Amino acid sequence: MSAFQIFSDGSADFPLSVASQNNIRIIPFYVSFDGQNYYKELEELSLDVFYHKIINEKVFPKTSLPAIADYTDAFEEALKDGKDVICFTITDTLSGSFQSARTAKDLLEEKYPDRKIYIVNSLQVTGSQMLLVNEARKMQQSGLDVDEVYNWCEKYKSDAGIIFMVGGLDHLQKGGRIGKLAALSGSILKIKPMIHLKDGSIDTAGVVRSRKAGMKKNVELIKAHFEKNGLDIADFIFTIGSTNTPEEFEALTAEINAVIPQAELSPAHFQIGGTIGTHTGPDTLGICYARRYKA
Repeated sequence: MSAFQIFSDGSADFPLSVASQNNIRIIPFYVSFDGQNYYKELEELSLDVFYHKIINEKVFPKTSLPAIADYTDAFEEALKDGKDVICFTITDTLSGSFQSARTAKDLLEEKYPDRKIYIVNSLQVTGSQMLLVNEARKMQQSGLDVDEVYNWCEKYKSDAGIIFMVGGLDHLQKGGRIGKLAALSGSILKIKPMIHLKDGSIDTAGVVRSRKAGMKKNVELIKAHFEKNGLDIADFIFTIGSTNTPEEFEALTAEINAVIPQAELSPAHFQIGGTIGTHTGPDTLGICYARRYKA
């Protein structure tokens, strides 16, 4: 069995320290506040600075996907060490990151014909992508080879998803995710949309008027999704993510424990990064889920 290196693009929102501890290589997205100067997320731009600018300075940033060279340079380090490669990217419905990674794979396969390079279009973003990558790491630690990990992830990646409450509609409108009329109505009514990402598709899942109602609705939508699709919650792992409101983790956790107590929450809640925060804006909070690997 050959050794292999796990990669993920920055959309998965791994803290760099956690990724390093688990030997997961992150290939970051780029963020710009002026449309000209782009910075590697986390490596060159901290989330504290990012959220300060969009909250206090009312800046609407732009993001750029990792370049093909970012992927080839990272992959080649592992390939030179005799390792195979598996890389997870944000869903291709929201970014061209998957295609950049695929192009890097095509270029490197000619140079390293004896090595395997797998690119997984995760169909996910942020925490659901993170959970999928974590399951790949568990499989690697259990002794599975890169083919088995790739096949498992391809089979079950579409079972993952996220349901989030967004603080407002301005960033979604600026990023072209909703129409101008919806953004205008949102600013008047002060609504907070609920969003469900499933199979790479973003769908609205309702609206709420308050944070407390949003947390309750979030858990109800999770429960309804699992019941509708005949899925056993015990087969899944969950995590909670927020852009800039970690103080709400406790209340949302309590709501989950009360309504779906069988849901296993990852103890490591996480902060949503700039790649996704650019489009959702601040005050985004929600639940991510993915199928667990059972050894």
